[in-house]
Amino acid sequence: MPYKKQITIAKIPLKVGGVVPDNFGDVIIVPGGGCNPGRGTEERLNLASALYQMKKRTIILSEGTCYPHERAGFVERMTSEWKIDLEDIIWDTLSYSTEENIINSKKICADLGIKNAVVATSPYHQMRCSILMYKHWQGDFKMAKMPKTMLEMDKETVYFNGKGQTLTEEYLKVFYELIFFFS
Repeated sequence: MPYKKQITIAKIPLKVGGVVPDNFGDVIIVPGGGCNPGRGTEERLNLASALYQMKKRTIILSEGTCYPHERAGFVERMTSEWKIDLEDIIWDTLSYSTEENIINSKKICADLGIKNAVVATSPYHQMRCSILMYKHWQGDFKMAKMPKTMLEMDKETVYFNGKGQTLTEEYLKVFYELIFFFS
């Protein structure tokens, strides 16, 4: 993809997150948290931890068994580094996509009687995640804004580092979700 086109795409806003009131929601959904055990997971869990410290909530970590061998390490980090109580962590091991993350989180929350959710995800993933929440979620939700201090990588940096495939795929997935919203 030509460099000028990459920069143009990188400037299209994908961030739709906002400030979440301290008392809102009883669950924090971290979609796709385990399928990318790299820097994206770091920023999502940093955000989830900050939200958890404001108000103790259940955290659903959608990891789709992508990296089950790393779960023990994540549990240790979530309880020690991110200061999340073990009993507040629910592992969604069935999801293999963002849409499945939302659908399975909805089922888990229905069983727990939870209707309001906070979603903690990377900025480049917020628009698609919001579309899927509007499509599947039955309560109220808020997409949490990720402070710049928590960002592991600005979306423009993805292109500068030559890793634009992820961001291009994300835009295509957003368009797909918009086209098939009512299906």
